[in-house]
Amino acid sequence: MSQNDYPKEIITTEKVTQDSIESTKVITTIKNKSEEKALNAAISFMNSFNNQDNEGYSNACNFPHARIGKGGKLLITEESPIQDENFFPWFTRDYGWNHSCWDYRQVIQSDLNKVHLQIQFSRYRADGSKIGVFPSVWIITDQEGHWGIKMRSSFAP
Repeated sequence: MSQNDYPKEIITTEKVTQDSIESTKVITTIKNKSEEKALNAAISFMNSFNNQDNEGYSNACNFPHARIGKGGKLLITEESPIQDENFFPWFTRDYGWNHSCWDYRQVIQSDLNKVHLQIQFSRYRADGSKIGVFPSVWIITDQEGHWGIKMRSSFAP
């Protein structure tokens, strides 16, 4: 791709339930190849997370990976996977989570090897009721040719 291919829009379609007739399009405008690769890593993370694919969403990250969650606690994961095999059974059973949807994604700033995304996602139960809304900042880096999420900061538990 050449620089003439930008700016362009990357669009995802979000549904509150799998059976929903209605959907929302989330549109993100990108200005260069770095932003496109970073956004693709973020979308891959969300898709893999929704598929309860720990390996897939871990592959959308760079390590060590840092997350600052609710309460300001810093969690650093040195290597893949991000979660153990008990995470999704717990998350669905005790938290009631079924899936997450993008509310918005916006590039804050970028250079050749790093992109800052301001995002918001909502978590839902299987019946489509909302668990919560979580504005976040994700830092996505090119680490030895692999674009992945290096750091996430949100108020999500």
